Amino acid sequence: MALDGIILSKVKEDLQKHLPIRINKINGTSDTEIIFNVHADNVRTSLVISLHSIYNHISLSDKNYSDYEEPSTFVMVLRKYLINGIIHSIEQYDHDRYLLLNIKALNDMYDEKEYVLSVELMGKYANLILIDRETNKIIDALKKIPPFQNTRRTILQGATFTLPDKQNKLDPFLAEVIDFDDSLVKQLQGFSKQLEQEVRYRMPEESFRDIMNEIRESQKLYISSNSEYHVIPLKNLGLEYKEYDFSEGFDVLYYKSNEKERIKSVTEDVSKFIKRQIRHYELKLSKLQRSLEEGETLDDDKENGELLYTYSDLDKKGLKEIEIEDYNGKLKTIKLDPKLSIKANANKYYNTYSKKRKGKVYIEEQIEIADKEREYFTALKEQLDIASYGDALEIKDELIRYGYIRKKNNKARKKKTVSLYQVKIGDNTITFGKNNTQNDYLTFTYAKPGYTWFHAKDYHGAHLIVDTDKPSEEVLRLCANLAAYYSQGRYSSSVPVDYCLVKDIKKIKGAKAGFVTFRNHKTIYIDPELDPDLVITAV
Repeated sequence: MALDGIILSKVKEDLQKHLPIRINKINGTSDTEIIFNVHADNVRTSLVISLHSIYNHISLSDKNYSDYEEPSTFVMVLRKYLINGIIHSIEQYDHDRYLLLNIKALNDMYDEKEYVLSVELMGKYANLILIDRETNKIIDALKKIPPFQNTRRTILQGATFTLPDKQNKLDPFLAEVIDFDDSLVKQLQGFSKQLEQEVRYRMPEESFRDIMNEIRESQKLYISSNSEYHVIPLKNLGLEYKEYDFSEGFDVLYYKSNEKERIKSVTEDVSKFIKRQIRHYELKLSKLQRSLEEGETLDDDKENGELLYTYSDLDKKGLKEIEIEDYNGKLKTIKLDPKLSIKANANKYYNTYSKKRKGKVYIEEQIEIADKEREYFTALKEQLDIASYGDALEIKDELIRYGYIRKKNNKARKKKTVSLYQVKIGDNTITFGKNNTQNDYLTFTYAKPGYTWFHAKDYHGAHLIVDTDKPSEEVLRLCANLAAYYSQGRYSSSVPVDYCLVKDIKKIKGAKAGFVTFRNHKTIYIDPELDPDLVITAV
């Protein structure tokens, strides 16, 4: 469900507990999500503002958010005015779905200025607007709205800022007269249909005022098993629910959903490029294979040339064909160019043979190259399917590094440590990568020679290590399960997984990252299935 005004009022109360909040960095992770790296209560954390039409919300989060590769113009404007600024107060009027963050920051002349950041969380109309408090003029906005689109509220640089239209509804915490025969959403501030359904469900047993007092006192978010949520349990759904602090609750609800948007922002163009490359090399292989098949007659051309040289003393022209006894004593009909002599026809067959022989070598080399490229891009496609936001950025960086795609600007991207993933099991730690960059780093930099290494046989997939040379049966099977699951064979059964010591692995000379050879290995067969309770952490 969407955020309603009542929930937002509780979020505001939660944020106010952490004031003042200093803004250290501002990053955009997708077209609809902006992350403020902030310092609050002596702790560095993130203030997430999502303007997605469905997932829009604002909350603190301790999740790891990567920088978007290329900050938008709006993010650059926010950085210019708000970096090192302090959020000192937060306002909300009439329990409507917007918050006004009042921020003090220094301008270019080091004079203190007051700004307002209007966080408007109204579904498809969600927006983020930066305002100069002194002049009440809009500095910039995530979504611009010119007068011809909305004559009542213009949102453009330099326009006077106005609040969203008031709804002229009653305050549900103070209202004394409510018509319960009419819609509560139409009468009461901050009410959604979901909250109205819950209130009406409870009212035979509880008074309206008691329900509102429960909402007033609530400092938790209650999330039902179908992901519907509110600041009180939604008993009308008849489903199990869990209780969370606000920051944790919004991470549970939206981190993965917004992660998909972040990944999409990075991978949309990359995915199209990879699919285009796969199609290109498949078509190229098809053409090369046809050319190779056409060149299979080269032995006949050689034999025809040799046989014709037997009669090379015949300089007669005008023959379209000739019958000659071949090496097996059988008569063979050889077609001739009537314009040429027998000897010249023999030379022509020899020249054709020589060209086909050289061409065959070249074509075979090109088939090998094209096949490797197709396999490489097929592996990248598989890796994108299971990529996190950081993984997707690494894949894009890999394509830039190998020269397949060009970086849009010349500004060097800040080098970051390679992401890896870990699972703890007893005294052992299992570590794995999900793309070529991570696999290469894991196997040849991170792993020690005595660790055990795993990889799904004949499939593109994760490199995985466990910090022992003699894994127990339980550890062995979990490693094989993870290696199979994070591979192209995740939906197959009885997937073969090879394993050996790290010291028995070698990088293929001249090959791209992630491609290896190994020896002294064993194979285990496993049906891939990821335990939903398995705790996988990014490191």
